[in-house]
Amino acid sequence: MNNSLRITITFLLIAIPFASALMAQPLDGPPPCWPPPCIPIDGGLSALIAAGALFGGKKALELRRSAKRTN
Repeated sequence: MNNSLRITITFLLIAIPFASALMAQPLDGPPPCWPPPCIPIDGGLSALIAAGALFGGKKALELRRSAKRTN
């Protein structure tokens, strides 16, 4: 594993827990969608991000295995 990849992974592992603190905070007053019902997209969005990460990991693993076979 080269040095730049190791630094990138370390940075991401440190930065990800603090990402929720950077999200916008609610304003004073009524909720942003009034009247209810509000439809949250958080659950679906999290699932799509997780699926994308798994798919990308699978593709990276396939590329790595194919590179080892050619060497």
